[in-house]
Amino acid sequence: MAKAMKPKFDWESQIRNKGLRATKSAVLVLKTLQHLKKPLSHDELLEYLNQSTSFDTVTLYRILDRFTQTSLIEKILGSDRISRYRYPQGDHYEFFECESCHQHFQLPRSSPLLNLLDQVNHQLKSKGISEFAISFNVQGTCQTCKTIS
Repeated sequence: MAKAMKPKFDWESQIRNKGLRATKSAVLVLKTLQHLKKPLSHDELLEYLNQSTSFDTVTLYRILDRFTQTSLIEKILGSDRISRYRYPQGDHYEFFECESCHQHFQLPRSSPLLNLLDQVNHQLKSKGISEFAISFNVQGTCQTCKTIS
């Protein structure tokens, strides 16, 4: 029996549908953010990309700016005042941010906060509002930092 193949995602079309050029660099950035599934700063993303290829810092800033402007990715301002970028996962995909180490941890899908966001999402859609984003930040101290202090 043949193994079911996972459908290939058409990154180029997703970028072009937003009116942008689907360069190799742009596709690589979008794939990376989707694959890593967590918010990354420009510097963190640049370090990750430079592990496999030489990536220009200005090019990355331009790509992130264009992707943010066209809602291909989301920009989050952390408690450390550093912008982080993430690929949207469904209607919302929220994180807890440690104020000490600034790591991000995905909130459980069963979180009452996410249930509340689902209700808001449903109410907005029922009113015919379709182009919106719900962003939500939870900050505190993670278990590791709590143990250290």
